Amino acid sequence: MIRLTGYIVLAVFIALCAAWISSNPGQVLITWQGWEVRFSVTVFVFIALLYAFVIWAILWLMKRLNIFAFLLSPKRLAAKRAKAESDLDQAWSEYALGDYKEALKLGLRAKAKLGEDHNVLRLLASATQKLPDEKNPYMEKLAGSEKSAVWAKKQDLDQYLEQKRWAEAKKLVQKMILIHPKSHYLLELDFLLCARLGNWQEANTALQNAFKQKSAITLKNKKHYKAVIDYCLSLEEKAAGKKSETLDLLKSSLKSEPSFSPAAIAAARCYLEQDDKKSAEKILTAIWKIAPNKELADIIIELYPLESSAETFRRIKKLCDSAVDFVESQHLLAKSAIAAEHWPEARSALELIINSNQASKATYQLFAHLEIKQKNDDVAANKYHALSVSADEDHSWKCESCYNVSAHYLPLCKKCSEFNTISWFN
Repeated sequence: MIRLTGYIVLAVFIALCAAWISSNPGQVLITWQGWEVRFSVTVFVFIALLYAFVIWAILWLMKRLNIFAFLLSPKRLAAKRAKAESDLDQAWSEYALGDYKEALKLGLRAKAKLGEDHNVLRLLASATQKLPDEKNPYMEKLAGSEKSAVWAKKQDLDQYLEQKRWAEAKKLVQKMILIHPKSHYLLELDFLLCARLGNWQEANTALQNAFKQKSAITLKNKKHYKAVIDYCLSLEEKAAGKKSETLDLLKSSLKSEPSFSPAAIAAARCYLEQDDKKSAEKILTAIWKIAPNKELADIIIELYPLESSAETFRRIKKLCDSAVDFVESQHLLAKSAIAAEHWPEARSALELIINSNQASKATYQLFAHLEIKQKNDDVAANKYHALSVSADEDHSWKCESCYNVSAHYLPLCKKCSEFNTISWFN
C-alpha cells in the first residue's frame, strides 16, 4: 500500500511537471565553436530521461554479465598492484641513477594505479625536488599528512644542511624536537648546529640535553665535545678580561679530554701571562707525552728565555725521551741539539725519523741546517733541500672535511664552516 501511494505521488508530480512545461514552452540553445543546436525544453527533458535510461541499462547489463566482479577481482587487483609496485621500484632505480624526469614519469604511472599512496608521493616529491623548475605539490601533500610530515620536513632539513644554511636548519630542528623530543638524531644535530653558529653557551645546554637521552651521544664523544665547548667559552671569557674564569674553563676542558692540546696551549699561555712558568711547564709536559704539535714545541723552546742553549737542550731532551715515538719529539730534539751544537744527538734524532719512514719536509730541512751548522757543507745541505721538495708534507692543523690547512686550531673551519673537523695530522 505504501509503495502504491509512492508511485501515485510520483506519477502526479510528473504529470504536474509535464503540464507546467507544456504551458510554459521554451527553448534550449547550445553553442559550440560556431555551431548552434536549438531545441525545445520538452525535447531536452526527453533527451535527459533517455540518457538516464541508457546509463541505467548499461549498469544493469554490467551487473548481469558480472563485469564488476571481473574488474574488482582480487587476482586482477593484485596483478595491477604488482605492476604499479614494479613501476615504483623502477622509478626509484632511475632516481638513484640521477634520471629524475624518468623517475617522475614512472612515479606518475604508479600513482595512476595506486592512488596517492605515501610511498608513491615520496618518490614524486623527491624526484620533483631535484628538478628546480618544477612545482612540488607532492611535498605539500606529505607535509599535510600526520604520518608523512616528518619525512617532508627531513627533506627540507637535508637541503638546508647541504647548503650550509645553519640558522634555518636549527629553527627546523627545534620545531621537530617538539614533536620528537627523544630523537637521538635531532638532539645531536641540535647541538652541532648551535656549535656551527658559534652559540657556545647554547651548544653547551644542547649537549647536556642530548646526553640525557641514552645513546644520543656516547660518553666518549660527550667528553670530547665538552672539552671543545669549554675551550670556546674560555676564549669568550678571555676576551672579556676574566682571567680566573678563563683558566677554570681550560682546566675543565683538559679534565674532559686530557689530550686536547688547544686547551693545554691556551692554559700554558695564561700561566705565562701570570709569570707562572712552572705551572705552564707542568701542563706542557703532560700534553707533550700524548699529543705533541709544533705550536707546543714553539712554546716549550721559548719557555725560559734566559737559559742557555745547553740548558734548553737538556730540558728538551728529558721531555722528548718521554715521548720518543712521536715525530714532533725528534724534530724538537734535533732543533734544540743544533742550537746547542750537540751534533751527534741532532743527527741521531733525524736519522731515527728517516729510518722509520716518517720523514717530512721539516726533517730534511733540519738535516740541511745541521750540515751547514756542523760542517758548513753546502753540497750536502743542497742535497737535503732537494729531498725536502718531494718529501711528505709536515703535520699541521687540517680540516678533515675540506682539507684546508690552518695555522692554529680552530673550532670552526674558516673555509667550510664545519664544527670540530680541524685536527693535527699529516
